[in-house]
Amino acid sequence: MSSDEKERGRYYQEIAAAFLKGRGAPFFLSAKDLDLVSQWERSGLPLPVVLEGIESAFGASRPGVRPRGKVLSLAYCEIPVARVWERHRDRKVGGTQKTAETGARRAAVRKEIDRFLAAVPPGLAALRETFLAAKAALDKDGPSDEDLERWDEKVEEHIRAAASAEDAAAAREAVRAEHGKLAPAELETAAAVMLVKRLRAKSKVPYLSLFYY
Repeated sequence: MSSDEKERGRYYQEIAAAFLKGRGAPFFLSAKDLDLVSQWERSGLPLPVVLEGIESAFGASRPGVRPRGKVLSLAYCEIPVARVWERHRDRKVGGTQKTAETGARRAAVRKEIDRFLAAVPPGLAALRETFLAAKAALDKDGPSDEDLERWDEKVEEHIRAAASAEDAAAAREAVRAEHGKLAPAELETAAAVMLVKRLRAKSKVPYLSLFYY
């Protein structure tokens, strides 16, 4: 085995160990979890950054999220990892470069907002107000990363509220197929996460968090 292969194996193993330790129960990473790890690796996120983000996810009090021991997916750690990565990149780049990178990413968000507002999908009209607020803030001095993440949370709340019973049932079945038999509370929470991701992709609802750009 080459040194690169060993390092790649260590990357996956340590992330899996940190997540399973934080979750507080024996569990295996799903195919989607492994895809997320692969995404982090391809994006160049250093292992210490990911581990710090996972630790932050389980150590911090996050409103509206399940308690420790009820986390099914590594996606629970995605935003905390993104925040640590942002801080890491900020430390590495100079002021001018940082400003240019942030400006380019905010411009990408603004472009996606304009695309979405030009043709809001049927049934998601309630999202218009949130996207208009984000656009207005971006057109001025610019919102903080935390503001953008809060707007993303509002977007997800609207998507869940607008979802049909058929979409919700399909998300539950997909979770059952991936994770097997689950306790009702875990099934509902995991299905809610999958429901949002599916409908977001289906309706091409853009993200507002800079992490995705």
